[in-house]
Amino acid sequence: MKFFTSSILLLASFTSANPVITHSPRQTTPGPYKISNFFASKTHLSGYCSFEFQVTSPTLTTPATCTAYLDSGFSGSWWLASVWPGAGKCDNAAVDWTFYQQQAFDDTPANFSVTIDGVEGRYTIPKEDISVSVNGNSPFDDDVYYSGPRDFEIVEFGN
Repeated sequence: MKFFTSSILLLASFTSANPVITHSPRQTTPGPYKISNFFASKTHLSGYCSFEFQVTSPTLTTPATCTAYLDSGFSGSWWLASVWPGAGKCDNAAVDWTFYQQQAFDDTPANFSVTIDGVEGRYTIPKEDISVSVNGNSPFDDDVYYSGPRDFEIVEFGN
C-alpha cells in the first residue's frame, strides 16, 4: 500500500508541475519595410541625381521621408548616382539608406538598402527598372530614371 500511495503522489506532482518548454522562442522579423513613392532620376542637362521615398516599418511610429541630391560624376549619363551610408538624409535619425548601381552597360541590378535601428533591409532593383533615354549628342542631355514600381516591400534582412 505504501508503494501505491507513493506512486499516486508522484503522478499528482507531474500533473501539477509547469510544463518545460524545449523549443526556442519564436523569432520575429523586423519588417517588412514598406517603401512608397520611390523616385530616382538624373536631372536633365546635369550629372546630378535626385532620390526620394517614404519608409514605414513595424518599429517606426510614423513614416520617414528620405532624400538625396548627389552628383553621379562626369560620365554618369547612363546610371544613377551612388548613395553611400550617410549621404542620403531622412527625417528620422533611426533610418539610413544606400543605393548602388554598377557603372557599367550590362544587366547588373542596382542595390537599395534601408537600415532602421541597425537592421538592414535589402532590395534588388532589376536593371530593366532603370531607364535611359538618349536625347542628344551630350551625355548630360540623356535622362536616367527609376521606372519600376513606386511602392514595394523590403523583406530580405541581414546585418
